[in-house]
Amino acid sequence: MTSTGTTWRWLALIGCGAVAGLVAWLMAVQFILIVLTPFGTWQTPAIAKVRVLDTYRDTESQFTDFVSVDRDGEPRNLIMLKGEAANLRADEEIWVLDNYYVTTTRPAQFRLTPVRLLLEYPEPLLILALLGVWRIRKTLAKAAVEDPNRKRTLLVDDFHARAQRFVKAKGNPGDT
Repeated sequence: MTSTGTTWRWLALIGCGAVAGLVAWLMAVQFILIVLTPFGTWQTPAIAKVRVLDTYRDTESQFTDFVSVDRDGEPRNLIMLKGEAANLRADEEIWVLDNYYVTTTRPAQFRLTPVRLLLEYPEPLLILALLGVWRIRKTLAKAAVEDPNRKRTLLVDDFHARAQRFVKAKGNPGDT
């Protein structure tokens, strides 16, 4: 059994809709967390390549640790997640993503990865998913338009007429 183009379009439409819904949910959760967090500061988001100098334990925080880095020749202290800071070694060069909203439970910087970038800034993915939904719906609408010159076959068989036709075609062995 082969799948038609319409089937693949519907599957793609469902997939793009699921991605758009997931991203919208993620953005809503981020918004709610920002609204409910009373003590937070805004900062300009940025991406930078830094060289790790040392990591320090933050005894007051359960979520974050301090990381000393060298960025363009000037030393700088970062606040990163404990798991990310534990994996860093001295003289290692990494890409860092500055977070747009910093709280006591939300670090100021993250190690830059594609997943982290999509989690922190899901808007481009939402735009791409909605663009995909729009394109697929447009092709589905174009495929649904029927050709008015197409020859149509009308079948007016019922169950008994079809059964009689097959009996006559095969021949009844008891009739001979």
